[in-house]
Amino acid sequence: MKKTNQPLSVRARLITEVLNLVRKARQLPGVVRIALIGSLTTSKPTPKDFDLLVTVMDEMDLAPLAKLGRKFNGHAVNFGS
Repeated sequence: MKKTNQPLSVRARLITEVLNLVRKARQLPGVVRIALIGSLTTSKPTPKDFDLLVTVMDEMDLAPLAKLGRKFNGHAVNFGS
């Protein structure tokens, strides 16, 4: 892929962020499935955030997932500012 000096679009930056989050979340014990939902899955040209639906096992300790979510919470919204 050819690299350019142009900044990434908001959509591309969001996709990069969501991939980073998914790669980390899928390693947590008890995570069963992660689904991308919301405006990033549509043709909307400038989505403001990403939405994930995470399915977990009943006995999962949610603290690591919550900590990971807080790390990303609001971070993606700043791309459009």
